[in-house]
Amino acid sequence: MLLAVLSSLGLPRVARAADDSPDKALSDAKDDFETAQNFFVRGEFEAAAGKFLEAYNKKPYPAFLFNVAVSYEKAKQLDKAKQYFEKYLQDDPNASDAAQVKLRLDVIGKLVAATPPPPAPAPPPAPAPPAGAPPPGGEAPPAGAAPVPVPAPAPPLTAATPPSPPPVLPDIDTKGLVVIDSKPQGATIYLNDKRSGPFGTTPWHGSLESKPVRLILEAKGYKPEERAVSPRSDKLIDVYIALSEEHYLGWIEIVSNVVGADLYIDRKDIGAIGRTPFTGQLKPGKHTIFLEKFGYQPLQQEIDVPAGTAAQHTLTMQPAQAGWVTITGKSTVGGRLIVDDKFGCATPCRAEVAPGKHKLRVEKKGFEDYENDLEVGRGVETSIEVQMSPRPYRGNAITAGVVALIFLGGGAYVGALAQNTKDSINNDVKAGVLVDATDARYTRGKYQAIAADVLFGVGALVAATAVYGLFEHGPDSTGVAEHHTISLAPTLAPDGTGVATGLTLWGRF
Repeated sequence: MLLAVLSSLGLPRVARAADDSPDKALSDAKDDFETAQNFFVRGEFEAAAGKFLEAYNKKPYPAFLFNVAVSYEKAKQLDKAKQYFEKYLQDDPNASDAAQVKLRLDVIGKLVAATPPPPAPAPPPAPAPPAGAPPPGGEAPPAGAAPVPVPAPAPPLTAATPPSPPPVLPDIDTKGLVVIDSKPQGATIYLNDKRSGPFGTTPWHGSLESKPVRLILEAKGYKPEERAVSPRSDKLIDVYIALSEEHYLGWIEIVSNVVGADLYIDRKDIGAIGRTPFTGQLKPGKHTIFLEKFGYQPLQQEIDVPAGTAAQHTLTMQPAQAGWVTITGKSTVGGRLIVDDKFGCATPCRAEVAPGKHKLRVEKKGFEDYENDLEVGRGVETSIEVQMSPRPYRGNAITAGVVALIFLGGGAYVGALAQNTKDSINNDVKAGVLVDATDARYTRGKYQAIAADVLFGVGALVAATAVYGLFEHGPDSTGVAEHHTISLAPTLAPDGTGVATGLTLWGRF
């Protein structure tokens, strides 16, 4: 494998392969780009614009024109900035920042139109009349009379209109550039992973966000290669990768009637490695392919990958025959969905259920249960936004129960004392001891009995309050349901065919 990575990070350049003639124009444009950036940093914006333009003349990358316009804008030469921003959009009409550049052009146009013209030269002053000469159109003053001053004409009265503030251009910086090429050309480029699909094909050039990114290059019959780069707004990074031919691995292309289905190979616990349509290298032998997408039955199929060959596998997914229940709502976090008294999923979540009538319950500790009888249709998703209602606080009920026990226990104790007093009097009577109404035990027993009754009564009332509080329910948990039927709409895949999944709302209650 041969690799050359040219970057402006201060690292030594690595020559391309001996059988590849170096791209001298790109190298020269890179030198001009670096010189222009040095001028730009030093505030020599007009010189920076000239060097960026020289780079563009050697390699007509639209990003160079953008930088020319930015440099002229910084140099306060708005006419030229407008000219090169417009040329940038002509070269790259589908640029990701085209809308922002058009807005900027509007502001620049207003600023250029509002620039006042240079002031006209003042007329020469009129010569003063000779002493004693009569004023124009008048008679000469009498001899010895003082000259009569001529008042200046009053300026016309106009209403003062405050000038509108000029539009303001937001700050802007130059663009960095990433150039990606490969041998052979036409390799597929992925960024960071393959799950987001292809990013482009080589040769490619453009600007990337100023953050580290991992490039993945793949081509049929060649070993895939990965490289890490760190794009910056003031750097030009040239990445060239010569892919090595692959004679051991097999090349596969997985095509499905469903675009964007998650693709797993051999194992599902490590996550999907991409989406359909998918291309890549695999070790020779048998492999198990899994395809999954909401609205379709999961598909599992075994394929055989011969060494050093390329093969396309077309897999057909069938619409799902089940229905789905989706529980949403912030208050459901940490709860669970029970379908027909069986665990469905940890909420918020989506559960697949068989068509028919089902009893749903969403439960969460400390909240009232949400219950609903639901008819689930085939191919229909019912989304329920649940608002869980907190259960009343049970602490007060428990405290009341403890107090009730204390009162009831006190009543039992005082009642026992009253019974003992009564038994003592009865025993004396049976023994022939004279007991009259003045015996203190009569009074004591009477008060003890009354106190016991009061304690029992209060304890019973508090116990009833505790029982009510213990079993009291708060407001019912509520839910708003929407029914969606999963529809299939034709869509174009890279190979020209495919089916996409859509959602159609058909009910709400």
